[in-house]
Amino acid sequence: MKEKKRTLEIFSYYDCSRLEKHLTKMAEKGWLLESISSFLWTYRRIEPEKLTFCVCWYPKASAFDPEPSEEQQTFYDFCQHTGWVLAGAFGQMQVFYNEAPDPILIETDPVMEVDAIHRSAKRTFLPSQLVLLVLSLLNGWLFAARLLNDPVGVLASAANLFTGLCWLFIFLLEAVECGGYFLWHHRAVRAAEQGEFLEAKGHRTFQLICLAAVGLGMVYYLVSILTSEDPMMIAIALLMFGVYLPGVYLLTYGIKTFLKKKKASARVNRTVTILSAFAAAFVLFGGITWGVLFGSSRGWFAGEDETYEYHGNIFADPQDDLPLTVEELLGVNFDGYTRERTSHQSLLVAQYEARQSPRFDTDDYSEMPRLEYTITLVKASALYDLCKKGLLAGWEDDWRPEGQKDCTIPVDPAPWGAEDAYQLANQEYGPENTFLLCYKDRLVEIDFGYGWEVTPKQMSLVSEKLGNVNR
Repeated sequence: MKEKKRTLEIFSYYDCSRLEKHLTKMAEKGWLLESISSFLWTYRRIEPEKLTFCVCWYPKASAFDPEPSEEQQTFYDFCQHTGWVLAGAFGQMQVFYNEAPDPILIETDPVMEVDAIHRSAKRTFLPSQLVLLVLSLLNGWLFAARLLNDPVGVLASAANLFTGLCWLFIFLLEAVECGGYFLWHHRAVRAAEQGEFLEAKGHRTFQLICLAAVGLGMVYYLVSILTSEDPMMIAIALLMFGVYLPGVYLLTYGIKTFLKKKKASARVNRTVTILSAFAAAFVLFGGITWGVLFGSSRGWFAGEDETYEYHGNIFADPQDDLPLTVEELLGVNFDGYTRERTSHQSLLVAQYEARQSPRFDTDDYSEMPRLEYTITLVKASALYDLCKKGLLAGWEDDWRPEGQKDCTIPVDPAPWGAEDAYQLANQEYGPENTFLLCYKDRLVEIDFGYGWEVTPKQMSLVSEKLGNVNR
């Protein structure tokens, strides 16, 4: 029979009464709190019994303290003398239990109790929560700006949607927690002056909903990466979630625990632990980045594709099936091409990219025709206009002086079998061989390269091959 149980407890910082009731129910089920850490609470098996719990706050304590201070130990001894046994402590939070049916209360002065909670909150809870609130606002603003500037790039990326979802729920969570705390504290101070302690109304259900939404988003993101056809992205995801995140946490936690055992002061422990966390994050992230770039230059992520060497570097030579090829458009067979097909998608938008280009070691490399196109499949029709405007805006620029800017010009969509068609042009050099074709549920960007005059027959073939293809 399992003697230990570890759980993730979700409670508002100041919601002492609900936490005390929860611990009482756990004891009635045969589980007594034994220790508290930043993530998991550990329980040990006992005979089910009715226990009374009390959550106290000791503002001078710290999670980095090697052992209780003399003043804190005196407080523990006083509590033990009145029947209260320390079940667990983490930082300023001290949790006691009592076997007596009607024990003497530890806290009897509401003013002092509210003041202790507030002084503790100012040391840990409020600074961290307010920093997260500001960061979530900043990242939310950046996400919105990216969405407006590059809607397709954001909406077609499971990673972008996942991070946007995370920052949204972090903002909601922190706004509710900080707002709820300040509202409770304002009312609790007034109630304490009248001799009453105002119990908090936490937001545990809301917290669980936010965490569940983020968890589902993470599962969706990981599944979309692991089921993709991109070996590099799979490797990056596995390294980030399997090495980077647990590595930074375990190293930081290990250093803090080691320094506590060595009786280092709280100030030294805190400083060394924080610096170690930054160093670990920098080293691990830098190592992963270097490893991915090193492996990419040596063809580690080429998958089953053939490779070739050119000037000391290894290049992949993919021969993917493409819905439209240079040979089909020109009616001529060529050798020495790489044919690469990639995709990335989310529940809202999918993008399929195709590139047919000559290998670097081909004799006629500079003279061979090239073909590139991207199919943007808009799964949510309400986003079609946003994606269309985003692609058109991406073709234009406002940083060059007037007379040299890139721009788009409408062209006849009928030969393309499209609803709308646009051609990329430069104010100085005129139209280029790049087009944006708007079909019912997709947008096709196609670049025929230089020295290629597109014929009506080729336009019709583009409509046939790309206007209705999903992959």
